[in-house]
Amino acid sequence: MKRIPVLHPFIVAVFPGLAVLSYSIPEISVYELLLPSAIALTLASLMLLSTWLVLRNIHKAALIVSIFLALVYSTAHVFTVTGLLGMDSPWLGWVLLFLIWVLLYPYLLYLIARTAKVLRYSTIILNVATVVALLISAVRIGMYLPQRIDSGVSLPESHADLQLDASKYEAAHQIPPDIYYIILDRYANSRTLDEAYDLDNSEFLSQLAAEGFYVANESNANYVRTSESLASSLNMEYIDYMDEESSDLLPLNEKVKDNALQRLLKSTGYKFIQIGSWSGALRKNENADVNINYCARTSLFTEYMLTSTMPCAVCAELGIVDDPNVRHWKRTRFEFEELAKIPTQYSETPTFTFAHFMISHPPYAFDADGSYLSPEEASKRGEIDGYRSGVIASNEIVLDLVRQLKSTSEVPPIIILQGDEGPYPETYLAADRSFRWEQATDVEIRQKFGILNAYYLPGVDSSPLYPSITPVNSFRLVFDLYFGTDLGLLPDGCYAYVDYSHPYEFLDITDKVKT
Repeated sequence: MKRIPVLHPFIVAVFPGLAVLSYSIPEISVYELLLPSAIALTLASLMLLSTWLVLRNIHKAALIVSIFLALVYSTAHVFTVTGLLGMDSPWLGWVLLFLIWVLLYPYLLYLIARTAKVLRYSTIILNVATVVALLISAVRIGMYLPQRIDSGVSLPESHADLQLDASKYEAAHQIPPDIYYIILDRYANSRTLDEAYDLDNSEFLSQLAAEGFYVANESNANYVRTSESLASSLNMEYIDYMDEESSDLLPLNEKVKDNALQRLLKSTGYKFIQIGSWSGALRKNENADVNINYCARTSLFTEYMLTSTMPCAVCAELGIVDDPNVRHWKRTRFEFEELAKIPTQYSETPTFTFAHFMISHPPYAFDADGSYLSPEEASKRGEIDGYRSGVIASNEIVLDLVRQLKSTSEVPPIIILQGDEGPYPETYLAADRSFRWEQATDVEIRQKFGILNAYYLPGVDSSPLYPSITPVNSFRLVFDLYFGTDLGLLPDGCYAYVDYSHPYEFLDITDKVKT
């Protein structure tokens, strides 16, 4: 009994990260667990050592540390839970934190320190309980990893033999045109906005047309989710090389990062600039010459683990640090400002800028006038109003950006504004991962697939554009018009995965989106 190993403080330290990873394993690499786990284990070890030096009883010290760590992770969500329960009083969360940290935990410390018992049995019980919890998450991850290894395919290097020729533009303007591929995540087309959100978007589309844009008002996304959609559009091809039984999204994320557009354009002298959102795969791209992102020094997984601790939650509530919603709002404003500076900052070389913005995407942090929308206010308004406000805010910001890019560019730039997918219907939001697209109605499919798609293609004959062009063909057309290629256009198809667990088992729903 004297040699009982003390395991539970270390397991409690790493368990939250492991639990999150086990739930999100299709989209997250196991390696992302290493840094937050190393930090958590180091802190747990230092706490255990210092507490043992005071009490000279390893079992008491371990119990104190485990309770502390469990409370640090769990009480971080006090404000979230009270909000979900409809308890809007801002003081309720603070009262609960006071009761837990000023009364309950000190009282437990007193009882543990004063007891004459050695507490070996508490160590045994907690060891067993935490090991069982750890094994449940570890087994879920372990069952998935062989699938990831088995489904790992050698992804094709899209259009590896393609050669771009920008000589005619270099002769006319010294440098080829800058290219801006701007993704407005879940920005729907006018039909969806009118039918599902009671929003007339005609004024914005007319303003784009007045700026010289061709608005493809019958355009649809090729795929139902960002990872599939961008892997397709950035590589100018459909996804037909993945195992239908796999649920591993990491290969798609790699196709998004190491895509044909950046490889081909960099080979002709373009500087590749990525402006990332908070989304994991789009946060940073190691292949970019320049990464622009507001406060993204860590991975999304590490940031989530840090912000889910009680000290970070309290600091955010006090305004000492920004909470995730405030960071999202500030990030978007900052990155639009940085995007507008590109023509003057990098005037010596042509640039290809890929930018991903999540204004009309939860969490809704933008009011219609572009001001900050708090989570509490967004929750009161509901999903429909939050989305509508995001679209309206996007319109003004995007128009201002377009005008700045056009006025400050030495050579008229190529600009593509595009939604990667439409908003999810209410039935999907209610069912979440159990939703099956084969059971979706035509209205729900149109809502999810109808997207904004607008092209500014100066100096060329843009007559090949047509109302129903889809993202997979966007840069096939640009390369043919500007860079002397002969890619031609693919049939405009729309594909939905069967369900969340089978992202590569696609249903052809092209006919349904056109009804």
